[in-house]
Amino acid sequence: MSLLKNKRILIVEDTTIAATFLARELATLQVQVVGLARSDKEAIELTAKYTPDLILMDIHLADGASGIEAARQINSRFAVPVIYTTSYADDETLSQALNTSPYGYLIKPFNIDTLKVTCETALRRVELEHQGQASEKSFQNTAQALVLGVEELTNEGESFDFVDASSLQNRFGCSTTIPRKAFLTLFDADQQQTIEAQLRSSSSLRHTVCIDADQDIWADIMFNDIQTAGETYYIGSVVDVTPRKRPRHKLGLASLMLKELAEGTAILAEDFTIVRINAQLPRLLKINSDVLIGKSLFDLGISNILMSACTSDLKQGVAREKIVLLDGNGDEFPALLTLTALESEHNEGGYVMTLSDITELNQAEKKLEALAFTDTLTGTGNRNYMKLLLNDRVYQDAIDALVFIDLDGFKAINDTYGHDIGDEVLCECANRLHDIIREADTLIRHGGDEFVVLVQQSEDLQTFGDRLLEAFEDPITVQDLDLSVGASIGIAESQLPSDANELLKRADIAMYEAKKQGKNRVVFYSDSHNDAIEYRLFVEQGLLEAITNHELYATYQPIVNTGGEIVALEALCRWRNQDLGDIHPASFIPIAEETGLINELGLKMLREVCIARNLLKEAGLGHIRVHLNVSILQLNSNALVSKFVAFLDEFDVRAQDIVLEVTESAMHDIGTRRILRQLAASGFTIAVDDFGSGYASVAELTEAYTHIVKLDKSLMPGKYGPEAKRVVVDSLIQLCSKLGKSVLLEGIENAEQADFARHAGCDLMQGFFYHEPLTISELINYFQKQASA
Repeated sequence: MSLLKNKRILIVEDTTIAATFLARELATLQVQVVGLARSDKEAIELTAKYTPDLILMDIHLADGASGIEAARQINSRFAVPVIYTTSYADDETLSQALNTSPYGYLIKPFNIDTLKVTCETALRRVELEHQGQASEKSFQNTAQALVLGVEELTNEGESFDFVDASSLQNRFGCSTTIPRKAFLTLFDADQQQTIEAQLRSSSSLRHTVCIDADQDIWADIMFNDIQTAGETYYIGSVVDVTPRKRPRHKLGLASLMLKELAEGTAILAEDFTIVRINAQLPRLLKINSDVLIGKSLFDLGISNILMSACTSDLKQGVAREKIVLLDGNGDEFPALLTLTALESEHNEGGYVMTLSDITELNQAEKKLEALAFTDTLTGTGNRNYMKLLLNDRVYQDAIDALVFIDLDGFKAINDTYGHDIGDEVLCECANRLHDIIREADTLIRHGGDEFVVLVQQSEDLQTFGDRLLEAFEDPITVQDLDLSVGASIGIAESQLPSDANELLKRADIAMYEAKKQGKNRVVFYSDSHNDAIEYRLFVEQGLLEAITNHELYATYQPIVNTGGEIVALEALCRWRNQDLGDIHPASFIPIAEETGLINELGLKMLREVCIARNLLKEAGLGHIRVHLNVSILQLNSNALVSKFVAFLDEFDVRAQDIVLEVTESAMHDIGTRRILRQLAASGFTIAVDDFGSGYASVAELTEAYTHIVKLDKSLMPGKYGPEAKRVVVDSLIQLCSKLGKSVLLEGIENAEQADFARHAGCDLMQGFFYHEPLTISELINYFQKQASA
């Protein structure tokens, strides 16, 4: 029967996957898992609560806690055996672990057979230790009081009287007399007849017997006849020989354990010659057992250098090395060699050696490494791999330049067509980049739509950058869609900074400069770019302070109807800094979205709009509605609707007096559409902003929650191709009209464009041709002057 059946085991492991795996494997062995702990505190608490038979302990626990320290506390308080399960096999970790006297040390990953044998060996060791502790106590009592027990065969010959032989007393439960038949049971059945004959003939005898098998107590029983005053006495003695017999008995147990171990195991002499082996070692090495006996480890191909290292490690008790061996067929295989020094009372040296085939372990490690350092989508290296390379001094010295690539237009594709299409686009982009870079270069997916190329020994970086741009000239075809993607590329040469992280930072800065210059271009880093980065950093740090210190305010650009009457205002966010003056929205709105401050900024603007509505109402202009821009990131918040409604209630403003402008990309996501429906149900008017500038589907105009379609100014006819744009605008206006949507054309800057908008049938117009943005007080003054004129 398995020693593990119904045993209670506590698993201490910081990763849920590993803990669940262990629990599942142990369940197949009929083990009762009493708990799963992630930290040292939980491990100690569960040990106190359940008192398990065994603990499987990871070394590195949650929140940086140490499994070794947890084991040390458990040993001192509860004396529960601990087996370490860890991925760490370095000397320092092993040395610290051994100081806690563990009952096993399993290196991940391990199979169920290794787990079973290790746990059973630990439990058997516990049993032996418990027996040893009890026998130690018994032996101490015997040594103190019964150095020599004396016994005498009675005149009748049917019993033995004894003095100072408590081991016999304990065995037979009597005070001073042992029946003859009971005494004979001390001996093996095949010996009893001979002993009986010797007793009857009063012959001298001496036999070693086990007094108590459970406690491993042994004694020499001796009898001699003594002639005194003409009478013959049969007197003997009982001598405790446990210290002499125990090593032999333990050797038998060791032989049994040696035989049962799953690893190839051998007992070595002091000169590393193989003395004894188990059955697994010949199978592992594919060498007959009779050939192995007497061979040295050096005969197996283990080098002198390796053995010197092992000998040095053995001073700490255990040596462990990964090696490559040749089996009997001449095939190489990786193995883990473990040597443990044997303790001896007679200064006889020797070692226990275990050999484990770690082919599967190496393959698993390679798979884990591939998972850890490979981007699962594109097959390129990932950020972990890049960090590994950039922290390697040899590789750093070989890098000629770092190229940072950000895909232009990918976000719109991903938002419009979904992640599946977006993933295929990313894979094709990675394939195209792979085709351009050389074998010595390394392609990394830095995250999202960003790639990094680590370039070695490039002769012409400008040409290389141009070739990377050319990779995106042709559209990418995915599921019958021709999708265009560009690239903003920043290049930093390695001779500028000495630090690899600084090199990455500079390439990133150059990439942002490429975007700033209009995208789809290559920019090399220069020191002048630092000014732009410092400005960006100032904006990031100052934006929150600007929100709380009222440096942000709103201006309002009028929106007119076909008769030129102002019927609405669009609120535009402005930032006036006391040191830098006016900061353009294009400089801080994207940063607000990146940092998450867009939610704070959005509520700030809603507050401004509510105040403006009340001022308009007080001035008799309550019919004028106010438009407010809402970011798609704000629409990701489930609390947006309740917060907006609460603001309106606070300022006593009606929702129907507020128009919320959202970009067409906000209509692509199920979650944001749900929020838009809730806003419309609350009374807000929803306007689709910049329609026609992205990838919006015309079918989205059928959504009932949209009321106004704001055509992008790019549809405004210019000097070239006005007829083509007129056809597009006419078609959109007719479609919106049939769907009951109002059409607003923005960006009108001259009379020609104004005439175009009126003749095309637009309901509303906006642009500098009519009015430039003004503060709310300036607008009210304007209305009052118009009224008095």
